[in-house]
Amino acid sequence: MTDEHLALLKSSIDMVVTLETTEGERFLAQILFVFEGEETPDVFYLKVEPDADGRFVPLGSGGHSTLLADIAAVHRLGS
Repeated sequence: MTDEHLALLKSSIDMVVTLETTEGERFLAQILFVFEGEETPDVFYLKVEPDADGRFVPLGSGGHSTLLADIAAVHRLGS
């Protein structure tokens, strides 16, 4: 992840962005918080999808986390 992508991620708390993993997976995520601890820096988020009214609703009932090293890119919606 580039410094630019990390800055975008950190500035997107409570917002929905597209996350792209190093394995090529892309999904919409509502960012909850970014943890930059020494051993396991990661991001916590809810996977979401738009409903019929265009609002974002969570997929499933739990949150997710991904190591920052496993994120290839962060994109604003529409990017």
